[in-house]
Amino acid sequence: MVGSISAFNIYRLSKSIDGLMTYNYTSISASNNMLQALDAEDKSILEYSQSEKKPAVDLFYNENDKFYKWFNIEKNNITENGEKEIVQKINSDYIDFVKVFSQFQDYQSNHNGSENIAYYNNIVTLKASRVKNNLNKLTNINEKAMFSGKNQAKVDAEISLYLILIMSGVAAIFGLIVSMIRTNKSLKPIYLLTETIKSVKEGELYKQCPVVNDDEIGMLAREFNSMTKRIHEFEESTTGKLLSEKNKSVAIVKSISDPLIVLDENYKILLLNKSCENLFQLTEENTINRQFLEVIKNVELYDYIFNVISNNVIEEKIISIKGNHDIYYFNITVTVVKNNEEKIKSIVVLLKNMTEFKKLENIRADFIATVSHELKTPLTSIMMGVGLMFEKKMGLLNEKQSSTLNTINEEVEKLSDLVSNLLKLSTIQSDRALFDIRPCSLIGITENCINNYNEQSENNDIKLYDEIDESLPRVYADSEKITWVLNNLVSNALKYTNAGDEIIIDAKVKNNMMNVYVKDTGVGIPDEYRKKIFEKFVKIKGNDNELISMGLGLYIAKEIVEAHGGTIWCESTVDEGSKFTFTLPIDK
Repeated sequence: MVGSISAFNIYRLSKSIDGLMTYNYTSISASNNMLQALDAEDKSILEYSQSEKKPAVDLFYNENDKFYKWFNIEKNNITENGEKEIVQKINSDYIDFVKVFSQFQDYQSNHNGSENIAYYNNIVTLKASRVKNNLNKLTNINEKAMFSGKNQAKVDAEISLYLILIMSGVAAIFGLIVSMIRTNKSLKPIYLLTETIKSVKEGELYKQCPVVNDDEIGMLAREFNSMTKRIHEFEESTTGKLLSEKNKSVAIVKSISDPLIVLDENYKILLLNKSCENLFQLTEENTINRQFLEVIKNVELYDYIFNVISNNVIEEKIISIKGNHDIYYFNITVTVVKNNEEKIKSIVVLLKNMTEFKKLENIRADFIATVSHELKTPLTSIMMGVGLMFEKKMGLLNEKQSSTLNTINEEVEKLSDLVSNLLKLSTIQSDRALFDIRPCSLIGITENCINNYNEQSENNDIKLYDEIDESLPRVYADSEKITWVLNNLVSNALKYTNAGDEIIIDAKVKNNMMNVYVKDTGVGIPDEYRKKIFEKFVKIKGNDNELISMGLGLYIAKEIVEAHGGTIWCESTVDEGSKFTFTLPIDK
């Protein structure tokens, strides 16, 4: 209805505009052009009386043709009341005007100039004025029609607008009422079906949906009732019980508070629990059957899982993962589930949250650093006092006093070394990012180390030298920290070698890493202690079964090497010597 009314009114407007812009405008244009032609003819008559005759006659009849051209256009475009009579009057008056020109030609040949001018002013001009007056009437009648059409078009437009708005409102209200009735009738069975589905979801498998209408929704309700019946029968069967147990297992996995990921043999995600979704900002629906790195863009975690599976080793590793507002630390455990044929069926990755323990570790490290720093000052004072006593600036010492003072001095030096190592360890653990790692020469580091211990080795009759090839590439390391590692290894070697032994420093490129060796021919380390010596304050038994504390030196060396991305290990045979090796990245 709205469309039909709109089309009708638009048609009315188009007709009004068509008449306004086409017919009336054509008549006005024709009238103006006839008036111009008449003025030109009038001018040619005047020229005829004063100058050459032939050009004036030619001009007159050319303009006569133009006049009749536009006159015929207007004659065929009569649209307004009274316009036809005006056109007829224009035609008769113009014919009289043309006849006057012919009469003027005869009159002019028999009269003088003043008489001709008088004839022109009294007769020719009068005839031309009558034609002009009628042309002006023609213009006025069409202009009035144009303005009238404009006003009528405006009125028609307003009426059309109001009519369309009223009909649209009526149609909208009517449509709303009809749609509400039809929608309620259509949605009621859908609402009942939805409520039944919710009940079944909550465990009411016997719930049946009422069939309201015998239409598509009714067919759907009947099929749903049939489905719930089959589900109940399935639940009662063995397969249903197995599926129920599986759902319980999945529910248990989902309830684990630590993030957990289950992968298949191709590293595609099979299952995520809620904690994992929250940690990595994922949803299980968007991750199932997608590759691990496609969803969880953590290369370190993926590499660790891949290495555990490839090398068939079970070990734990702590990695840091950036969450929403903080950095979290997780102890990663990878468990491989295999089938009867020893093929990988699934991979379970558990991320044990160690963030709180890491914070406690940082607090402990800060405490150690603070205590060590506070101990440094009184130890320095004690060492200065012992030095003054040794220099006998506070009086002479007897033999017993000197022995006691030597013991005090040795213990203070041990305590000072321990405090220095504690401070160094605290710095390394908290400021790894402050390592000044850059390309450096391993030969220069080795030479500095040998120079530091050359005098001590000569005094103990121990040969200390290096066999490093000068053509070796530079390493990418913090030269100060690596110098400390070498100094520690050489210092330990000097402690556990005897006169006539030797200590060799060497390096080789292996597996795109620089392997640095410190080898001695000393007392060696028993097998059961070779892995423990890199721990804090480990005690080992020497040849005389005396417990020897290894302090923090090797532990700090391990921390420094690992901060460079390398590893450190020991190979040793009792009474034959030891070989300490650590790796560093090569400057590429």
